[in-house]
This record gives sequence, C-alpha cells and structure tokens, in this order.
Amino acid sequence: MNFLKGGQRKLKIFMMGMFLVIGFLIFVNMLVGKLFYVNSTDSAPKGLYMVSLNQKLHYGDYVIVSLPVDVPKLHVEKGFLLLKQVRGFPGDIYNVSADALEIHGERYKIFHQDGLPEIKVGEKQVIKNEMLLLNDRERSFDSRYLGPIPKNLIVKKVDLLLVYEPFTMLNKEGDDE
Repeated sequence: MNFLKGGQRKLKIFMMGMFLVIGFLIFVNMLVGKLFYVNSTDSAPKGLYMVSLNQKLHYGDYVIVSLPVDVPKLHVEKGFLLLKQVRGFPGDIYNVSADALEIHGERYKIFHQDGLPEIKVGEKQVIKNEMLLLNDRERSFDSRYLGPIPKNLIVKKVDLLLVYEPFTMLNKEGDDE
C-alpha cells in the first residue's frame, strides 16, 4: 500500500515539475521572444533548433533569417523565416558562374528554374552590413539565388539541439520494403 502512495507522490512531483518548467519557458518566451525553431525542410538538417546564448556570428553558424523578397514560385512571401548557414562576411570574395556560386573553395550548385531569382555572373565581394548565407544541401533556396542578405534580416543565431533526420531516414527505408 505504501508503494502506491509513494508512486503517486512521485508522479505528482514530476507533474508539478513539468508544469513549472513549461511555465518558466512560456515566461522566458514572453520576455525574450521565441526560443525554439523546428526545421522540417530538406535544405538543412531536420530537427529542433534553440536560440544560441552567444549571438556573435562565425562561419558555419545557423541563423534564422527573414526572406528579403516575395517568391511566388515557392509560395513564400517576404518575411518568411528561413534557416541558413553563414558562409560569407563583409569583405569576402565570391564568384558566381552560370551553374554555381563559389566561396572559400566551396561550390554551391545553382539550379535555373522559371520564377526563381537569379544573381548576375561574375566575381563579387560581400559588402558592409550584408552576409552570404548558404546551406550545404543542393536544393537550398539561399544566397545562390538571393545574393548577399542584409544583416538586419537575421532574426537569431540558433544551435541544433535535436536532430530527427535519422528517424525519418529509418522510416523511409521501411517504406521501400
């Protein structure tokens, strides 16, 4: 009989703790804004991202950025939030060819499709107050189509907290059988 009472007490403590944690997160969210972002697209690792405590940007950091233009082809409007990686800072030189954008020895393939913005071919430099944001995935809508993005459109730097890509890959393998 005492075992059941002890188990109920532990459950009550656990539930109260969960409510306190959820309440605290809601309170923090009201004070500082959104803390978590979910990426379910193929353009970056799928998972749960959390706002980074350190907002200083470095090469390779993930950021939430507000789309600078309407893109009817993709059914997204200016201001839509995207998850992108920082690949170029002011002063960095990059080259745009007919089929790729290259920076720091990395090549990002460009796909030409009606309705997608295109940047002009040539050697370019990222200017003050702009960033080059490029994801590793080939099918990412990023600076290879938009060019450098104004820094003021970067909402937050985020860190990958929980990857759920392997789970979806396992599910896809099971679907093939």
